[in-house]
Amino acid sequence: MSFSDTSPLQQSSAPSVGKVSYHASDLVLCSSDEARSFLTFEQASAIKTLPLGVMRGAHTLTLHCACLSDSDDLRQRMRFACGMDVTVTVVPAELLEEAIVRAYLGSDQRLASYLEKLTVGRERQKGRSSTVIQHPEPQGDAAKFLTALLEFGAVRGASDLHLCPVAHGAVVKIRIDGELLSQDSKPYPQALHEQVMNRLKVLAGLDVACKRLPQDGAIAFLVGGSERSARISTLPAVQGESAVIRFLHTHTTPRISTLGLGATTLAVLRKALEKTHGIILLTGPTGSGKTTTMYAAIVELERRGLNVVTVEDPVEAPLANMVQVQVNEAQGLDYPRAIRSVLRHDPDVLLIGEMRDSASARIGLEVASTGHLTLSSLHVGSALLALERLSALGIPHERSVSTVSLILTQRLIAKLCVRCKIQDPGSSTLFGCTVFSPLGCAACNNSGFSGRVVVTELLDLQTQGAKDAAIRYRSVRELLDHIPKGAFIPWTESLEHLISSGEISAEQFQNFIDLEMLEL
Repeated sequence: MSFSDTSPLQQSSAPSVGKVSYHASDLVLCSSDEARSFLTFEQASAIKTLPLGVMRGAHTLTLHCACLSDSDDLRQRMRFACGMDVTVTVVPAELLEEAIVRAYLGSDQRLASYLEKLTVGRERQKGRSSTVIQHPEPQGDAAKFLTALLEFGAVRGASDLHLCPVAHGAVVKIRIDGELLSQDSKPYPQALHEQVMNRLKVLAGLDVACKRLPQDGAIAFLVGGSERSARISTLPAVQGESAVIRFLHTHTTPRISTLGLGATTLAVLRKALEKTHGIILLTGPTGSGKTTTMYAAIVELERRGLNVVTVEDPVEAPLANMVQVQVNEAQGLDYPRAIRSVLRHDPDVLLIGEMRDSASARIGLEVASTGHLTLSSLHVGSALLALERLSALGIPHERSVSTVSLILTQRLIAKLCVRCKIQDPGSSTLFGCTVFSPLGCAACNNSGFSGRVVVTELLDLQTQGAKDAAIRYRSVRELLDHIPKGAFIPWTESLEHLISSGEISAEQFQNFIDLEMLEL
């Protein structure tokens, strides 16, 4: 017998979890198209099995699979499903569940093919007879369609999934590592889009009948046996309703030390967290990881025995041993009212999800100046511009400077794939360290990048000298000329750390600097 595809996984008829060490991406790379053709995605998900390769004998075919166990019942189900004998390699559940989705749907082409099968089936059924009343039950297809999209987005590490209406249907766009990608396939039918939107609204607890007003909600779904969550935003558009699904990858809140902050930035942040008053502002665009950083900070504070209360809209993820308040403006619970109520809960630390208007900014600074350490986020592109943004919200400049302890601005940029990055001799000479550039491989879908890393800029206002300079010099240029040494840590320091550790390329370094200079 011989494999149609070479596989580094050992074959076994007994459990082998302790003998093999690999990752979900290794399983995906081992799985051949031929092997997967014997089981549909739905069958593989149901029996928790990933076909890897086909072994050919003189007169027989045997399917080699990765499974959770090697039982007689499983072998019998496999023989029934694919019509041949099987050999089994036992792998851990957390690897297998992710690998199944990635193998079947983990590339744009595979997802497009799968979705097209669903939509083509619906179009054929629709064309059979115009006299047949279409029951809304093709929700079965809508459910499969939505499930496939959610699983695809989750395993690809997407931050957002867009369902965008067009003239005769809708298209799918997905944001991965900060880049918005469009599915390379024709739009799916308008009727299916409407059912997908209805399905999404039901899962998110939204009003299905409301199609002319924006709505926000949240859903939980399973990928394999692991629960994932996402925020849902719907918006009425000219061609129909649009939806954006934001994946929340916060199953376990990371520690501050694992966020990837530079040593100096981490030390300054921890110093600010030692205070019993003042406000720490996290700034940056949507999707830059502000909430993750704030959560990591308050988890560390809670472990010190402090009473931490959050006021958020929406609550991104549940946190153990903390009171989390969900803002609900429709029922009269806005940020100011929620914060005033929280103050009667004896908090040591208060997290305000966002200073989005004058009222929330004013009461946030008031809380921070009366003996409560406060963390909040602010939508502004630079730490140097945060004080101007507070002034635009109606907060006197001197009051902002006296209350704010620290402003940390962050961005997320694509991280070089550790499996295929290659040395860049020219840039290595220029930077005085080993520099890498992207190449592309199957593990990173030939992009050269996998995951993202954080880039930071920091303005430290914990010293009187820094506060005096910020009060006296309001323009960015003047402040940069007079701020005490060490009170401002620019983007370049964070970028130099990332390029020396081999996480970003020289081109990314330069592109980031050029973009930030344009924005200033």
